[in-house]
Amino acid sequence: MMTVKEITELLQENPEVSAYEVREIQNEGKQLFYVMGKLETGRSVEDREVSVTVYHDFEEYRGSSSFRILISDTIETVKSKIAEGVKKAKQVKNPFYPLPEKSTNVKKEKELPFSLAEACRNAADEIAQSEAGEAATLNATEIFADRNQVRFVSSEGMDHSYEEVKLFVESIPSFSNANGDFELYYSDRFGSLTNLHLKEALKEQLENVQYRANAKTLQAIPLKKDIPVVISGDMLNMLMGNFAEELNYGSQYLKMNHYSIGDTISPIPFDLVMHGEYEGALYSSPIDAHGIVLQSTKIVDQGKAVALWGDMKYGYYMKEENITGSYPVLVMENCPSEDELLKGEHIEILNFSAPQLDESSGYFGGEVRLALYKNGDTVIPLSGFSISGNIYEEIRDAAYSSETAFVNDGRFSFFGPKYMILRHMTVH
Repeated sequence: MMTVKEITELLQENPEVSAYEVREIQNEGKQLFYVMGKLETGRSVEDREVSVTVYHDFEEYRGSSSFRILISDTIETVKSKIAEGVKKAKQVKNPFYPLPEKSTNVKKEKELPFSLAEACRNAADEIAQSEAGEAATLNATEIFADRNQVRFVSSEGMDHSYEEVKLFVESIPSFSNANGDFELYYSDRFGSLTNLHLKEALKEQLENVQYRANAKTLQAIPLKKDIPVVISGDMLNMLMGNFAEELNYGSQYLKMNHYSIGDTISPIPFDLVMHGEYEGALYSSPIDAHGIVLQSTKIVDQGKAVALWGDMKYGYYMKEENITGSYPVLVMENCPSEDELLKGEHIEILNFSAPQLDESSGYFGGEVRLALYKNGDTVIPLSGFSISGNIYEEIRDAAYSSETAFVNDGRFSFFGPKYMILRHMTVH
């Protein structure tokens, strides 16, 4: 494959390329595949991925197009891809916006506590410990550990380089009883090789698949109006991510926002802070897609919207003086906890079929695959019902747990309360 220098030289040779960005990722990875606790396959992988974005300026517009360069691509193939990219960019009529100017270039290396192979084995050991004393089993487990060397170069003189590590785990807990054979799908992704707590996470999943095998319908519980509903994981990330998106330059410019600076989102105080780098976050990055070096920005302070954020294009359209860049990590903090609510009567949602959120109306909900009705020491697994509500109303008196957690699926890596307690959901 061509070097970054050779690619940028070809971009500079084309007079119709007004600007460009090149991102190179060199990957080293280890992979382990288990079936019923037995190691079936181990792999070592190396890969290199190069993506290019070309910009073409015409009249008052700036168009762009992106493409990938493959290992097999020759000089002539790359020239052809650049020409085709310019052709496509000419069809895009975005009002002109500049690319970020050169700043101090990021040069960072990440020291690993141990090798990728050791990281996979450590994860496998934790997962194996989770099965001790459990009636359920893990049918299949896959573990992936990766180290990426990232380089970003632009026509504006940027030349950033940094490293990132990632660890992925997928597993299928299974359990059989008189009601049939049952499986759940578990996956988690980490931006670190340590402090994964996989033993606890998989033990919980093994318990959950047994709950699923014995789940009842709503008729099995004394359902009452406004019973508290507890959410976590992907749904919590999606809901809080929506409030961050409300304060994005793009939402504000396109007038798709419910909130503006100065508006109160909730009288229950909480802070939302956008980060680039954040230890343990899967999407942690010192720069955004245009190479802006990211500095943390608090966008919600004590429940009130206080700042906007976003990428270069919409920040320029909004005439922002200090464009933040587009952040990958969202942190929720300084929210009062009400753990006592988790000891009383409530329904805890463990697994949705397909959670949905309509940003315009605030409607959210979905079909529940697995939940737990809890009231003191009473625990009844439930399945086959739905919940619905409006997040713009629910947020105004929502409660939160003191326990915190990462959620690394979705638009952002999210770190904040593990549980959000909603008081006015419809359960049906």
